[in-house]
Amino acid sequence: MDNNPANILAKMTMLSEEVYFTYNLKEKRLEYLNPAFEKITCLESELVLHNPRLLFVIIHKDDHIYLRDKLESIVNEKHPSAVSFRIIREDGQQRWIKLNIYPIVTDENVCYLTGLGEDDTPRRASLLNMDKFTAWQGASLEILAHDLRAPIGSIKMLAAIIAKKLHDNLEVVKLTAMIEKIAQKNINLIQSLLQREQLLTEALEIKTERLDAVCEINQAIAMYIESEENLQKHISFTYSQGKIYAELDSLKFLQVINNLVSNAIKFTNEYGNITIHLEKLENTFLLSVQDDGIGIPKNLQPYLFQKYTEAGRTGVNGQESVGLGMWIVKSVVEEHHGKIWFESTEGSGSTFYVEIPTDFQSKNPIKKMRL
Repeated sequence: MDNNPANILAKMTMLSEEVYFTYNLKEKRLEYLNPAFEKITCLESELVLHNPRLLFVIIHKDDHIYLRDKLESIVNEKHPSAVSFRIIREDGQQRWIKLNIYPIVTDENVCYLTGLGEDDTPRRASLLNMDKFTAWQGASLEILAHDLRAPIGSIKMLAAIIAKKLHDNLEVVKLTAMIEKIAQKNINLIQSLLQREQLLTEALEIKTERLDAVCEINQAIAMYIESEENLQKHISFTYSQGKIYAELDSLKFLQVINNLVSNAIKFTNEYGNITIHLEKLENTFLLSVQDDGIGIPKNLQPYLFQKYTEAGRTGVNGQESVGLGMWIVKSVVEEHHGKIWFESTEGSGSTFYVEIPTDFQSKNPIKKMRL
């Protein structure tokens, strides 16, 4: 029996479903690939070992610059890092590859890049389904709250009117007081559910990975667009490119979109317009959410991103404020090394801007706000 640790490790890599690799940086050649490489890429290992440039044939053309920049960053900073990108195999399949790269440093210079890679496609498919469910859950809760608060509030108001008109009838006064109490309890329950949902997501540790922001936003607003008739709002989404990749925490980014859109709905009158736009900039993307609603009074604007302040106003249909939405949005955006700001004129609507670096590791993501 072979008890040599190096031989045991070699056998493990030969049997592994993950790709193990070693790249000689000085000589610019691959020195090792285990059998899993051929299974994942559909390329012959021997050909690639002799000519590493064959890898660029299958790497998605839109990911070439991104991958080059990430590799240069690993070499310059001499720190391990994970890299995700797409390949197009000869069988026509697009697969997501995740590499965990470890630079080997000798005499303060990186001499080797080693690590392991895996086919990340199944996990990303599961993540996509989870994102769809999360987006549906968040939006449906907001829409349900919107649909329920108005009739419950009306019931409470009618009970109060009946009690006032029939104030001499003690039995009616007693019963209407009970109706008002039950209605208020249900309104409070709706508020506590919204507050709990926001706090649960905000408390989670941020975990970023390379995602398509266009796809994420489409998922987040799908339920709102489907419910336009009930919401009595027109919602549209435009973007400068079909795919805009950035390193994001999917769950938290969905919450940013959900809060900004639901806030616009809350302060936009019936049949108003809400326009969402995503623009790819040099090293960042710029998201704007614009409405033609009631706007934000000047005296409240300085407090908008603080929690539990006077800036938490009642919506146009009497929706109570949770008092956390904008504070959570700002916190999540800053966790992504981004910035948020807004422009608003009372009576003429508001526009919120969110700018986030496409590379989460960027040391100087955004130098100044765009006004």
